[in-house]
Amino acid sequence: MERDLVLCTDIDGLIQTLNINHNPLDWWLFTDSSKLSLKAILFHNGNTLPSIPVGHSVHNKESYENMNILMDAISYDKSNGKSVVT
Repeated sequence: MERDLVLCTDIDGLIQTLNINHNPLDWWLFTDSSKLSLKAILFHNGNTLPSIPVGHSVHNKESYENMNILMDAISYDKSNGKSVVT
């Protein structure tokens, strides 16, 4: 899956590049899938800032293995199991 996955591994750097103050507690990770694709998007609490796509794959559907690879790649474990990404 890793070859088929396009993602951002430096979420903090991406948000700083967009000139947004980054407080990880203000963001939550949303994943969406269909039969053929998988997406990961950061949403801001309160919807005052735009959503930020951080991962996409057009050849993989949502499964435990694919989600585990995605979460590892974007360092989701650093958030201590919360629905935020640091």
